[in-house]
Amino acid sequence: MTRVVCANLQKHSWRKSTLIGQQLWSRCEVYENSPRRADLQSDFPGYVKLWITDPKGIGSFLQVKTRNKRRNIAGRECSFRRMIEPDDDVLSLMRVQFGTSSPRWRLAADSDALELSPLTGPAAQTIALPSGQAARVRTIGGVTGSVTVDTRLFGHNLRLHLVGRKVDRAVWAGTCSPSVSSESVAIDLARGLSFAETILSEVNSLVVVLTRDGRIQRFNRVAEELAGLKEEDVIGKSAWDLFMSDEEAQASRKNIEAFFESGDPYQVERIVKTVKGPRLFLFRNKFVRTGTSEDEKFLVCSGADITEERHAQQRLARLANVDGLTGLGNRNYLLEKLHGLLADARTVGELAILYVDLDNFKRVNDTLGHQDGDVLLKKVARRLQHLLELGQELTRISGDEFVILLQGAFAHYMASDLANRIIRDFELAYVLRSSNYRMRASIGIAEHVQQGTSPFDLLKQADLAMYAAKAEGKNRDVSVVRCFTPDLADKATRRLQVYQSLQYAFLRREICSCFDCFLSCDGRTRGLRASPQWARPDGTQIAGADLIDLAESAGFGVQLGEFQLADASKRLRACKDEGLGIQYVSVTVPLSQVLDGDLAGCAFSCLREYRLDPGALRIVVPHGIDQASQSVLDKLAALRSTGVRVLAEISGHSAFPNLGALPIDGLCITEDLTARLPGDPVTRAVITGLVNVCGEMSLDVLAYGVERPDQREWFKPFRHVDAQGTFLREEAHQGQ
Repeated sequence: MTRVVCANLQKHSWRKSTLIGQQLWSRCEVYENSPRRADLQSDFPGYVKLWITDPKGIGSFLQVKTRNKRRNIAGRECSFRRMIEPDDDVLSLMRVQFGTSSPRWRLAADSDALELSPLTGPAAQTIALPSGQAARVRTIGGVTGSVTVDTRLFGHNLRLHLVGRKVDRAVWAGTCSPSVSSESVAIDLARGLSFAETILSEVNSLVVVLTRDGRIQRFNRVAEELAGLKEEDVIGKSAWDLFMSDEEAQASRKNIEAFFESGDPYQVERIVKTVKGPRLFLFRNKFVRTGTSEDEKFLVCSGADITEERHAQQRLARLANVDGLTGLGNRNYLLEKLHGLLADARTVGELAILYVDLDNFKRVNDTLGHQDGDVLLKKVARRLQHLLELGQELTRISGDEFVILLQGAFAHYMASDLANRIIRDFELAYVLRSSNYRMRASIGIAEHVQQGTSPFDLLKQADLAMYAAKAEGKNRDVSVVRCFTPDLADKATRRLQVYQSLQYAFLRREICSCFDCFLSCDGRTRGLRASPQWARPDGTQIAGADLIDLAESAGFGVQLGEFQLADASKRLRACKDEGLGIQYVSVTVPLSQVLDGDLAGCAFSCLREYRLDPGALRIVVPHGIDQASQSVLDKLAALRSTGVRVLAEISGHSAFPNLGALPIDGLCITEDLTARLPGDPVTRAVITGLVNVCGEMSLDVLAYGVERPDQREWFKPFRHVDAQGTFLREEAHQGQ
């Protein structure tokens, strides 16, 4: 309810009142005895001055014109004339319409309609802004800003000051005031500044405002906490003197001077002295102006402490590039190092790598366990490190594989010299658990000889050379070094072709077993020897030990061994069903099946499927069983416990096994030893001694490759030896 107070008038109700063409109130009450009687004297004939107060207590003076020019105007229509300026009219109207002279405003991205509303509640007025003015409003960002627009409100042209910000993706909002109300504009700006000040103070980043010469102008709460100083203590002082070392300060001065010239925002990392000690900060810097002069240009520095983040990155980088066991660089480190070196054309002919593989590490690791295996790897790494010279670096790229990087004018010769020194060093035993272990290494050398070689290419070349060395030293128990040559790549290509061919050979059943007879000294057929044979599509054949070696090198050793056991068991079953009197079948299995396959499980499965006694299966283990790990010996012992007989293979280039210590039931003499009989006296003496020992221990003896009558006659006195060969095959056929 609006009160109209007038002197010497009775209380009445007015049906309607108008104010400058605008309907304001539908009902007014007139009171007598105004407390401000002196203020109600009219300066115009026929008018009475009134003081009008709206429901919120906002008052203004009015002139009331009476028709009869009497002071008693109760019950009559009257027109009101304001005794204030037109701009004050607008302020009053805004107070009436919005309850304040600073209503809220809102502008959407898809409309140029400026909505005005009370401090609470829906929009009460909508003003259509010209597109240019609407565009200026939309230039306000997330930080409080102000824009002035010229518009028309309540029939009056006026200028509105909009103070606000972008409140979401498509809306701008804030408060506005007419230009005539400087107090309202100041209040709105103060609110915006308060909002910005709160953000500056409470944001969880270090914020410092600097002049061109590094003098501090602002220093927020986080900066105070980190520095242990209050803002009032540092204003006007040099940030460089307070928080930076001389070196950092000098670099910062140069940067700031340069960027004050360009005016572009930038970011930089700086070490800052704090109460926690030196900390690394990432500063994002931007230039602001408060005026047009150079003295009114400032640098706003917003910094985040990235010390822990950087430490974490360094730890991750270390984990990614350092071998955790030896502390050496790992494969990732080596590839990155090679990538940088190979990109430099000057390294052609001055860069080489050694690929070192420990041949018998797996045996030691399986025998003693992984913990002692790790100790051995550390010892190897230390001894290799001691052999290195300036410009040489050792890395560990996998379990028992090391790569040495060499740089220098004669890298190839240095690599060969280092490889020979490594071989000599490996002649010295490694001590583990008070026992001596001799290590053997296969070393491949590759030299950077052509621009454009990638790290993977160079490593592949060294790897091929290493495998060539491994093949050369296989079964010889010696360390070997080989240098890469282009023919090694050709051999690798052929190995890949062999691998693919073997895959198809198993699928197409191109591999079969050939069987020869074992004859006793009296000429009776006692058993069969199963040998694998591959009839290739091109008409060539690969058989026996050559096929086993080929399958091993291509990764098909286990698969070939399982095939042989199944095929041999099937053939023996057929012989028994035919009543041929065959007592056993012998199978030479690949070494990989002994080391990595389930030999006992496969043998037991074949015996059960073909209803054979365990003693009918004789498994020949390739030479080198005397160097086998304890886990392998345990496998063989488990196999023997089922009744299957295990024989150790001996050849001209293998050490003779310890018959009393190994879990074996006999020996198998290979063709290369048999071929020396009976002419070679040393071989004759050795074989005679071994056969006699086996006879004393009730061990079986099989002899391969008895091809001549004189060899057959030499073996006849040994009644516990069964022999096989071409000559005996013909003899067996004649007997049948």
